[in-house]
Amino acid sequence: MNNLNPYSGVSHRSFYVFLRHYDVFMKTLSTSLIPPFLDPLFYLLGMGYGLGSMVSPIKGMTYVEFIAPALVASVIMTAPFFECTVGSFVRMHFQKTFDAMIATPVSIEDVVTGDILYGAGRALLQGTAIFIVIMFFGLVKSPLALFIIPLCFVLALAYGPIAMLYTSFIPAINYVDYFFTLIITPMFLFAGTFFPIEQLPIWAQKVAWFMPLYHTVNIARDLNVGNFAGIWDDMLWMVVCGLFFYALALWRMRKRMLK
Repeated sequence: MNNLNPYSGVSHRSFYVFLRHYDVFMKTLSTSLIPPFLDPLFYLLGMGYGLGSMVSPIKGMTYVEFIAPALVASVIMTAPFFECTVGSFVRMHFQKTFDAMIATPVSIEDVVTGDILYGAGRALLQGTAIFIVIMFFGLVKSPLALFIIPLCFVLALAYGPIAMLYTSFIPAINYVDYFFTLIITPMFLFAGTFFPIEQLPIWAQKVAWFMPLYHTVNIARDLNVGNFAGIWDDMLWMVVCGLFFYALALWRMRKRMLK
C-alpha cells in the first residue's frame, strides 16, 4: 500500500465483504425487520403526538412534522455507528472474521470498506422503514422527500468511518459504551433533532454545526418540504467529513491489524 494514499488498498473485493455480511443478515432476517418499524412508531406517538400536542409550531411545521424527517436522519447515524463499533469489534476481536478474510486476496482496506458499506446498507433498510412509517402518518410533504431513501445509504457512508476509527483504538468491547454516551447521545439530543439549535447558547450552536447529524437532519427536513436547493452546503460538508474520517479509519485499522 502507498502510505501517502490511504485509499490505494481499496478494491472491488470490498463488495464481496459486504455480500458476506449480507448473507449473515439474511439468516437472521425474521428478527431484523420488525424493530426498525417499531422504534419510529413509538417516537412519533410519544414525542410527536404526545409531547407535540403541547408544543407550538416550529418554522411553520407542527412538532410531529418537525421531528419526523429527523427520525430518519437519526437512523442514518445510529445504524452504521452500531455496525461499525459493536459489529466490527466482534468480527475483528472475538470471531476473528477479519483475520480470516485478510488471509484471502481481500486487503485490510477492503475489509474496513466492506464493513462501512454494510453499515450504510443497514441505514438504508432502517431509514426506509421509518420513511414508510412517517408516510403512513401523512408526514411526507413533498415528492422530493423520496430522495431521502437513497440518501440514507449515501449519508451513512460518512458515519461508518467515524465509528470504525473509534473501533481501531479500543482494547475491549466495553469501551463502546463511551462512544454511545459521549458521541451518539449528544448528537441525538443537540443536533437539531428535537428542537432547533437556535434554542441553544451561541457556543453550543457552533459545536452543533460540526456534528454530522445536524447536516443530515437539515437535508432530510429540506427534502421533506421540497427545498432541494437548500441541501447542497450540507451535502458538501458530509462528503468532506466522510472522506476525511474514511482515510483515518483505513490508516488506523491497517496499523492495528498489522500489530
